[in-house]
Amino acid sequence: MAELTISINSRPFQIMCRDGEEAQVQQLAEELATRVANIRRDVGSGHRAGDSHLLVLTALTMCNELRDLRHEVGRVREEVEKTTAAREDLNARIEELEDTVSGALNQAAQRVEDLLSMLEPVETEQSIDLPPINDG
Repeated sequence: MAELTISINSRPFQIMCRDGEEAQVQQLAEELATRVANIRRDVGSGHRAGDSHLLVLTALTMCNELRDLRHEVGRVREEVEKTTAAREDLNARIEELEDTVSGALNQAAQRVEDLLSMLEPVETEQSIDLPPINDG
């Protein structure tokens, strides 16, 4: 375990963390210190809020932000589910259309083949001898 000293509202705190997490804990402490300083500024100099009071106000603000983010994540998940369902519906419709077009093309090809087979005997019975073409 690693130990480091962080400063919140100009007060030092000894914090234990896993080895290698010191930089992350230090960044979190700096963010918390900034938030506490902002709350202290917002409360104003006329109000002498103690450390505990400032930390509670900061924690409440952070909890509110967390609740809002969770709500937003839930909304985004719903949108993803709707979009996924719509995509699946579109893919199914595309497959249906591909099958319909494929069937129509096969029927058209068969009809052309049937027509050609009807024409072939007529062409052989009515062959015409053409005179040779003069090139000059």
